[in-house]
Amino acid sequence: MNNSELLASSIFRLIGRGTGFIFAGVILGGGLSWPLMKIALENTSPQVFLIWRLAFATISAFILVKMTRQFRIPGREVWFPIISVACLQMGAFLWLITIGVTMVPAGRAALLAYTSPIWMIPLAVVWLNEKLDRSVIASLVFGLAGLAFLLLPSTHTLSNTEALLGKGLLLLAAVVWAFQIALLRRYPSGWTTLQLLPWQLLVATFGLSSLTVGFSDVSLLQGLDIQSLMVTTYVGVISTTFVFWGMLHIARTMPAISSTISFLGIPAVGLLSSVLLLSERLDFGLVAGFVMIAIAVFIQSKNSRS
Repeated sequence: MNNSELLASSIFRLIGRGTGFIFAGVILGGGLSWPLMKIALENTSPQVFLIWRLAFATISAFILVKMTRQFRIPGREVWFPIISVACLQMGAFLWLITIGVTMVPAGRAALLAYTSPIWMIPLAVVWLNEKLDRSVIASLVFGLAGLAFLLLPSTHTLSNTEALLGKGLLLLAAVVWAFQIALLRRYPSGWTTLQLLPWQLLVATFGLSSLTVGFSDVSLLQGLDIQSLMVTTYVGVISTTFVFWGMLHIARTMPAISSTISFLGIPAVGLLSSVLLLSERLDFGLVAGFVMIAIAVFIQSKNSRS
């Protein structure tokens, strides 16, 4: 067995045995991206940041599928999951959170964007025929309570109007993500998430770049410096390629409600890392919202293990 085959075999074994490892990486990698985005967007426009984020993610995703020997040329049978994820999760979701985090503190933004379980539950029950048990209902109650606290006015926002718009964009992002998860489970493909990922990222990168060049006068190098490039590289490779693959992989192997509620661990890390890296203060609504959502995560994760 040569080095390439040995590496591919090792990665496959890790994926097969280590869903918990993948889940932990998703939580940490996705959570740290929120304060890092805030740092990068101090000097870089949201369009430029997002294009470079997707570009780095695309390159790393193609390298990953080649290393694991899962590279495939897509046919017509997989264009729906490629285009839908590119447009919704990698296009609309990322654009909404990138704009939203410029208007709302990073910790609060992370919590709002990952309220997808609240919007996922009616979709899963009506569209995917999943059943509501006691743990899911309890998680929903705590999640709604947490959302209510997060929507309280914050002294950290620049203005009430800007805060309201930013929160609205972040909640819309959560709705888009929930809808995308439901689509994946409603219309599964025969490809693995890793095989689809580079093509989804490529379509998203090409689409966003075309829109930016065609409809704005923003330079793709505007505001880029060493710090912004380092942050964008991390967010592209780790928080996009690895986290998106991990989220899609977990979403296709776990019940939709359980997976989306468990993903609330990402904003929990985002909140704590924003306090440490950006010195964001914790107000009552933010702390109460975090506690309510943490309880929801604990209830559902405990139920998933039993």
